[in-house]
Amino acid sequence: MSPDITFNTFVLAAAIAFALGSVPVAYTVGRLNGVNVFDVGSRQAGATNIWRSVSRKQGVVVTLLDWAKGLTAVLMARQLGLDSFEFLVPATAAIAGHWNSPFTKFKGGDGVITLMGASMGIAALAVLASMALGTLVATVLNNKLDHPSLWGGIVGYAMFIGLAFRPNSNIDPNVVYGLTGLGIAILLHSMYFHKKHKEYFRIPDPIEEESESPVQQDRLG
Repeated sequence: MSPDITFNTFVLAAAIAFALGSVPVAYTVGRLNGVNVFDVGSRQAGATNIWRSVSRKQGVVVTLLDWAKGLTAVLMARQLGLDSFEFLVPATAAIAGHWNSPFTKFKGGDGVITLMGASMGIAALAVLASMALGTLVATVLNNKLDHPSLWGGIVGYAMFIGLAFRPNSNIDPNVVYGLTGLGIAILLHSMYFHKKHKEYFRIPDPIEEESESPVQQDRLG
């Protein structure tokens, strides 16, 4: 750590990152399209919910902007003098802001995309390859599993670990451990939300819906 880096530097980097992470991108995009993300789908402010509840195009927009939040948080920290594993501080703060945005009464999304953006700022080449694979997996799994972006993130990070520990890698192992820890934290956060709100993820039964429809009730009457 550079002697110019003080505790206040970390506090400032964390504050900036939290502010960036808390920008309610998905909520704003949803509102612009007449949808409140907290009333539909998974009730989370993330790219997946926008993709499913608004449109694929808007889902891509949210993905890019949430990714930019994490990347910008690390780039700002770099301007303050932070380096290597020190970037884990703004990365963590950006995710915390995404989880608990004060602009949406401390509600948010999983934070997978934001973490991917922050990781890109720390280890660009390894993360770019991992992100490409993770995005492919998330796209394939969309509408097949809950939280496809989460599963895409898991696959992408597995590839990142492999690249980071290859011979002659210039990535600090502490960075790998830290980012892996953040990935696990996001997984646990998502699992907790999923368990707490099982009703949000229940797949409607077409037969049940048909039996409860007004047309069917009129016929039975």
